[in-house]
Amino acid sequence: MSRPLLPADGCRLEPLGEGRYAVTGELDLASAAAVLAAGSAAFAGQPRVDVDLSRVGRADSAGLAVLIEWTRAARLAGTQITFHALPARMAALARIGGVDQLLTVAG
Repeated sequence: MSRPLLPADGCRLEPLGEGRYAVTGELDLASAAAVLAAGSAAFAGQPRVDVDLSRVGRADSAGLAVLIEWTRAARLAGTQITFHALPARMAALARIGGVDQLLTVAG
């Protein structure tokens, strides 16, 4: 497995190969800016990106904003991005905020 794109403290974006990534840790206000930047750089130029969120322990609205921004950037670049195993709290925030239709979610 490749090395994480962020340090082990807080939250990590781990490349799994072939356009697949895993987010591990707390995707919240403290980690959002760094995770956003790491993902934006890693996803550039890829036709398809799959992001596994099953290892996200805690997520808040800042974490949801990261997914929305990745989705916006992907659409502008012609990249298909799919999120897998969206944490329940994040899914609830997306529904409450009326942005759940913006994200492509599987599983």
